[in-house]
Amino acid sequence: MNRQGAGVVVLAFLAAVPTARAEDARKLLVESEARHRTKSQQYAGDLTVVAKDGKVRKKAWRSWREGYAGDAKLLIRFHAPPEVKGVSFLSLGRPGKGPDQWLYLPSMKRERRIATQDRDASFVGTDFNYEDMEEFDQSKFAVSLKGDETADGQVCWLIEARPEENAGKSLYEKKLLWLRKDILFGVRQDVFRKGEKEPAKRLHLSDVQQVEGHWVAKALEMTDLKKGSRTTILLQELAFDRPQPAGRFTLQNLNREGGED
Repeated sequence: MNRQGAGVVVLAFLAAVPTARAEDARKLLVESEARHRTKSQQYAGDLTVVAKDGKVRKKAWRSWREGYAGDAKLLIRFHAPPEVKGVSFLSLGRPGKGPDQWLYLPSMKRERRIATQDRDASFVGTDFNYEDMEEFDQSKFAVSLKGDETADGQVCWLIEARPEENAGKSLYEKKLLWLRKDILFGVRQDVFRKGEKEPAKRLHLSDVQQVEGHWVAKALEMTDLKKGSRTTILLQELAFDRPQPAGRFTLQNLNREGGED
């Protein structure tokens, strides 16, 4: 083979590498979703919010989810402390697009739809915003495999995910995902705002266990790396694949102040 022919082969190989990495990343995420998809999940969550100055606030909610990832329906009801009791949140997934979201405030006696401009607002005084409350839907992102890294002593695939233009507006330019190689379970996520080189937030998932045959992280911590605050959620009373009442994930049910479902 002459020098010119060899050059063409090299260029073709280099051009194929990004495509292969994208395909590999997509396969890993699709397989991860298939392995961990459940019909439903419910739990009691104890939240601890720690401000930069060390001030601690405690909250508690109950969470119900039906579906998974892009088709997930989520209902959260706060029951402590008294100032947030009855505050409720409903999210209805739309595969390939952002979910529809509403917040119910007892003081208003009605729900409020979360508008696009409100997605960066703090979710009931935590370090999560409304976009952070979305289930990760790999179909909304262009993805590529960046190699492997260790997280919490586990070897992980490192995947970059960038929002697709047709999936709706996002607060973030990209996300870095750490996916454990042994069980294809996500244990860390760094999110980057547009034009910034350092991550704005980091979601750390730990205490990974099997519950009813499903892998789950029983502890989640969202750290706002700029504000220096963090919110930890400890999951209790976990249950999977329980039938959900037909009217649970509806606006009518969301407006049931203090309701349990």
